[in-house]
Amino acid sequence: MSETTRDHILAACARVISRAGLTGFRMSDVAREAGVSIGLLPYHFGDRDGLLQAALDHVNEGTADRAARIPSASSPGGRLEALLCSEFGEEAAIREGSIAWNELRAKAVFSPAQADAVARSTGRWQAEARALIAEAAPDRDADALALILTALVEGLSGRWLTGQISSAAAQEAVRDALSGLGFSARDGGGDDDGADPHSAPRLTCTASTPEAQEQ
Repeated sequence: MSETTRDHILAACARVISRAGLTGFRMSDVAREAGVSIGLLPYHFGDRDGLLQAALDHVNEGTADRAARIPSASSPGGRLEALLCSEFGEEAAIREGSIAWNELRAKAVFSPAQADAVARSTGRWQAEARALIAEAAPDRDADALALILTALVEGLSGRWLTGQISSAAAQEAVRDALSGLGFSARDGGGDDDGADPHSAPRLTCTASTPEAQEQ
């Protein structure tokens, strides 16, 4: 299966979950949404849990891809801000992926298989944040800060999806948290020059999806 077909199926999986949740979720619904044979799904993803794990990883990859396309995210601190802010946006694919993540996270409380999948995908995302923190500020506790920042994004995601805050407000909260921790999109982190972190240029973190760019 080509990467294009795989991505198409996993995007369809996120859409199916975003519309109806996991209650009654069937692989046949994903195949129908993607317009492919049902036989492709078990062949390439195994069972239902394998498909859901791949869908979570696909959402993470999409976030990292959006962050990488933000031209101003050149420093480690800027890339960290872009990675976290790219969890929010107005494009349908961003919202669908976030809904899928939140639905799977909620169901994981009662399902060991889904808990394992969420833990693995969360671990990869947190490790990416940790690496950027370690690069931006080698003297800081990167493990602790990565945990704090990714947990913040998870909490903001729930408020955004339930209409309590806008995507822009969620991004601003991330920027404020990074500034409070001493990270700057301009120089990658730290207060070694005594500068006010809030004076650093703010990244917009609103890179669109490839589909949106083509419109």
